[in-house]
Amino acid sequence: MTGMQKERPFRFAVWLWLLTIAVLLVSGSWLLKTEFPEAENLKTEIQAITIDRLGEKNNMNKERIDDISISRGLVGWNVEISLNADKSFTMISTKQQIWQDAIDILEPLSAFDQLNGISLSFIFPVENSLNTSVMSFRLDKATRDQLIWSNVDPSILPDITYDYQEHPVLNN
Repeated sequence: MTGMQKERPFRFAVWLWLLTIAVLLVSGSWLLKTEFPEAENLKTEIQAITIDRLGEKNNMNKERIDDISISRGLVGWNVEISLNADKSFTMISTKQQIWQDAIDILEPLSAFDQLNGISLSFIFPVENSLNTSVMSFRLDKATRDQLIWSNVDPSILPDITYDYQEHPVLNN
């Protein structure tokens, strides 16, 4: 008799845990959902701005936009944009062109109140023509809101962005 009594609370506990997990999965699935109409509209607008500002292809005849991914954050949307960079005469001038391209994109994107974080990554053929991320960084809304874009010198990007990374090839 005591064996049956012990088995009932165990079954109840198992069912309670399964029910709790199911409720959490159903209620939390909106965070994992990647197909929001608002996100798709935002992606379309970002593509249009990028193509308008930088062109559909880079000067090596590659599609300018490699990837755009948008995710919902706790406050607003976060966007990660991967772009194929232009090649300039020297690597130093290539780096300066990337900085200028970043400013050209960040200025209009900063007007989007729903964008919280913007991450940019620039891809460039480095060794054996392998495409590599040669520069990446992140800029949050609070920093963007403080900038007067017409006065921003592109060379200060490493100082005002988060997680700034630059491939050593850009310093040659």
